[in-house]
Amino acid sequence: MNNKIIYGFLAVVFAVAGCKSGENNAETTDAVQTVAVKNDSAIVASDTIASVELADTTKLTDNADKKSYEKVIVDTLIDGVKFKRYYFDIRTDELAEETMLVLPVDGNAAANKKIIDRLLDDYSFDADSIQPQLEAQFDAYASGNFAEEGDDYHESELLVYPLAVVDKKYVSYMLHSSLFWPSEQNHPQWADVYFMFDLNTGEIILQDDIFDASAENRQAVGVKIHDELVKFAGNEEDIFAEAGAELLNASFVFDDKGMTFFYQPYEVGPYMLGEPEVHLSKEWLEPYLKVDGLLYRYWFEK
Repeated sequence: MNNKIIYGFLAVVFAVAGCKSGENNAETTDAVQTVAVKNDSAIVASDTIASVELADTTKLTDNADKKSYEKVIVDTLIDGVKFKRYYFDIRTDELAEETMLVLPVDGNAAANKKIIDRLLDDYSFDADSIQPQLEAQFDAYASGNFAEEGDDYHESELLVYPLAVVDKKYVSYMLHSSLFWPSEQNHPQWADVYFMFDLNTGEIILQDDIFDASAENRQAVGVKIHDELVKFAGNEEDIFAEAGAELLNASFVFDDKGMTFFYQPYEVGPYMLGEPEVHLSKEWLEPYLKVDGLLYRYWFEK
């Protein structure tokens, strides 16, 4: 695979972070497919039928017992809402590539499509044909038809999965992408981007749907975030971002208790800080919310 293509692929994820500012519980079954390849020899394939997987979101990225080539497609219940998990993992002498997409399939098809399109709009996936696209890509890798002559070994990941479903109304998502060329880099280049969606409409939830528009109120929230970042770092010198509204970076999730902001490496401090997180309780946030906004109604008008 061409280096420029892969670096461009990852660069899109960082662009997403910058651009973001602005029940059907019936038991179903689906096929779980696993393909194993040993020493690039004959492929042994098996298909089995599995009941709906009751997913623990903390285990969605468990990498135990990996095979050289692994493909899993299964229905997954998360907090009572059905998703489909597509997992494709390739590990050869030339590369290690992991793709996992956990996408909504419950209820409103139009809303699901909006969510999927928004999550994957910087990639070549089509919401109406994700499975055949992924399978075709996997088959190309499994047949050895993937690398260009002269390519160095590299590792890449694309993981898109829900962190939680909130009250069966909203879903928080994380998009993780990473790329590592051991011959050229000391550590992987990576990014995590966070999203919130309305499950009923499929619309992405933005800061303007939540916060009062006044500069004074947004500045106050930004100052509070800065104070919490200093506590996270242990000293003010390690936070080079200024206190203020710019810290409302649109990479956030919420639940019934409050709201959490996430920051990329280097975004607010040095790489050693990793990805700082700041949680603000709904009680603290109440004075700064848009009173006719989504979160104020959800938290205080139940």
